[in-house]
Amino acid sequence: MDLEHVIDCDVLVCGDDAQAVATVIELAGAAGLRGIAAGPLANSVVAESLTSVLIGINIRNKIPGAGIRITGLP
Repeated sequence: MDLEHVIDCDVLVCGDDAQAVATVIELAGAAGLRGIAAGPLANSVVAESLTSVLIGINIRNKIPGAGIRITGLP
């Protein structure tokens, strides 16, 4: 892992098991990311669909890593 590189985005964590969601959020934090509980597992379809949008943004803007950041949270 490149400790010099900061990944400036959030991770949306969907799941039906509150403990599993908490564990994944903790793992995201250990990787230097902010994990955010994004509702039930059914929401993962929407969250995963953002991948193609982000790839398109990367291509159009010739950048290597567009991501999302959720605003308004502490």
